Amino acid sequence: MAFLNPFFLFGLLATGIPLVIHLWNRRRVVTIDFSSLIFITAAHRENARRFQLRQFLILLLRMAIIALIALALARPFLTLGLPVASVRAKTDVIIVLDNSYSMAYQDINGIRLDKAKTLATDIIDTLRHGDRASLILMSDIPKPVFRQLTPDIESVITAINDTETSYRTTNVRPSLELAHEILIESEQLNKEIYLISDFAQNGWENWNRLPNRSGARISLIPVAEGDAHNISIKEIRPSNQLIGVDLPFQLNVTTVNHSVAPLDQNILTLFIGGEKQKTMSFSVAANESLSTTLTYNFSTPGTHIGHFTLTDDRLNIDNQRYFALRALGEVRVLCVGEQTEYLTLALNPHIHSGQRSAVSRQKESLVEAGANDSNRDTDLLIADSRLLTANVMILPTQCTPAEFLTFPLEDYDVIVLADVLTMSRQMSVKLQEFTRRGKSIIVFVSNRSDATSYNESDNVWWFPARLGSPLEWTPPQRVQAYEETHPIFDIFSSEGFSMQYAPQFYNGIALQPSSGSDVIARFGDDTPFLVERSQGASTVLLYNCGLLARTATYTNDLLVNPYFLPMLQQSVLYATIASNHLLTWGGHVGDTYTTHYPRSAGRKASIRLMAVSQEQVTVEGRAQPTQTPEVGSHSTDAPITEDGILRFQDTERPGIYQVEVQTQDGIQRDFFAVNVDTTEADLTEILLAQAAARVGAQTTVGPEIDGTTVAADAYNVKRHGREIWGELLILVVCLMLLESFLSNRLSNY
Repeated sequence: MAFLNPFFLFGLLATGIPLVIHLWNRRRVVTIDFSSLIFITAAHRENARRFQLRQFLILLLRMAIIALIALALARPFLTLGLPVASVRAKTDVIIVLDNSYSMAYQDINGIRLDKAKTLATDIIDTLRHGDRASLILMSDIPKPVFRQLTPDIESVITAINDTETSYRTTNVRPSLELAHEILIESEQLNKEIYLISDFAQNGWENWNRLPNRSGARISLIPVAEGDAHNISIKEIRPSNQLIGVDLPFQLNVTTVNHSVAPLDQNILTLFIGGEKQKTMSFSVAANESLSTTLTYNFSTPGTHIGHFTLTDDRLNIDNQRYFALRALGEVRVLCVGEQTEYLTLALNPHIHSGQRSAVSRQKESLVEAGANDSNRDTDLLIADSRLLTANVMILPTQCTPAEFLTFPLEDYDVIVLADVLTMSRQMSVKLQEFTRRGKSIIVFVSNRSDATSYNESDNVWWFPARLGSPLEWTPPQRVQAYEETHPIFDIFSSEGFSMQYAPQFYNGIALQPSSGSDVIARFGDDTPFLVERSQGASTVLLYNCGLLARTATYTNDLLVNPYFLPMLQQSVLYATIASNHLLTWGGHVGDTYTTHYPRSAGRKASIRLMAVSQEQVTVEGRAQPTQTPEVGSHSTDAPITEDGILRFQDTERPGIYQVEVQTQDGIQRDFFAVNVDTTEADLTEILLAQAAARVGAQTTVGPEIDGTTVAADAYNVKRHGREIWGELLILVVCLMLLESFLSNRLSNY
């Protein structure tokens, strides 16, 4: 026997009330002897015994009536095992059907989801009139097809048959929690949850045991058969090189073999704009991750869209990975300072010879100031052979700090502040507006910089560090520690700035990095040399060194050092890439795409999933597209907030998405890639016993499942049971009548 409302069993305590009243009303008898009554004592004793027996019987009846009422309110029912419980009880069923993309795997007997749908339909077919059901599609989020239990069984069967595989991963817990939440409201005798899944282990990670809050009987039904063999593309990662026109660009592709056996003769194919460009054959060992590098040259600047594919296997969803990247053609740099000729020449060595002579004269002045070292007296134009800027046109422009206040900034990608000694309020306002538009800034400060003006409160939110007191180093410092994988420094050898002819620094300034900033490089005394702060698409780089050529005090020999040119160019290119996104947003299915359109605040963006069909797409007016990209017919409008932020959540399919935003200059097109999360590609199963223990399952796969057919009798035999609260109420009425009769008989005594 079990109870549907066990809380009312506390009412059994009330059965003691009649006993308490009975004991309270008992009186102490005082014996008084009368000579005339002594002869009738014997007759009275016989009647007194019958009176006490009836009174005790009434007490028991009253206690039984209260106990039976409490039991009836608790709604007891008899389960299988008693003859009176052989009636089939009403049942509420919830099917939790796994539709994560691993269910698209094709076993020997077919696709896993098809088998799961057959099993789910067979379970629903066992229901009868009065039963109810619901369907929850399980991936990393629960998707209830019916948010409440419904008696329309045919609708549930139709929904099961219409279920398709999603592109999401698996997380079991949220779906089971929702199933319990729905069944908690049920008042039926039988409550059942059927979890039909391939039980891939990744869906059971990062959570512990789940309590059975609804008290339902949980059945785990696996559909996977045998060992799975699968290979996937885990990641596409561009090298830290700049993507330039007609320059070899490398894409690193990581593939993973999620199999217990090696896989041979796999083909990796690169598509650009829907057209096959390159193929590569490879083999991979069991459970091995393999990195493959493909090189490609882009002939035009702009945004290029493409994808990689692998040889078809039993699960093809994870065999394709999309990307969208930008190839730079021109980088416009504004150099702000009193002496910036050397910067323009360093950024573009093809400037005419007149400017080259001016830089040479600046170099000579440095030598006269104390930098006369034949080993370091190197031509300013020496460039590292590994720089990839030969075919990327960097177009520098010069202006003084005074001219900057009225200088138009719309056409520039990067601003370089070269020893601007004082940060005026007007300059700070223009720089802040520049960063709000997603552009980047490079700042060089020295011991001559006005720390007070740089530390103004208006600069705190965008400037990478607070400036402290001037520093002098004897002997001079070198850059000893830096992130070798950072794009600015990855072109240097492992010894880097610690080599014999590395630049030396005699003066600097104490820097206190602000919250959200990263120290990329440090001097030997741990003073920051390069501090970076990123906010949105904007990046601000702060160098702790001066670049003024004509100074009374020699601060460093960076300008006449062969490290200067590659470091400066890499900084500009990195800042450009940071603001232009070398590899555009590549989130997973279900992630929210977020970007900034400050100039289009308050408007809407049109977003659609593309069908890749052309070699390249150009954006931002830098180059005219040769043809219009073929796109899907359905587009979605997404609002751009007053802060210029666009958030798009409908990323339910992998592929290339096109974003169109109306600006003052016309339509701006951007692209981003969405891919599946390859954690789902690992089809390793969790042990069914462990899964049952985690969710409190009472049953697992058993003899009721034969192939893809579920025996209805095997399920219905578990649904027998009968409520007896009605019978208890009838018994209460009978006992009340008997108690009333006996009470009236006693009153006649």
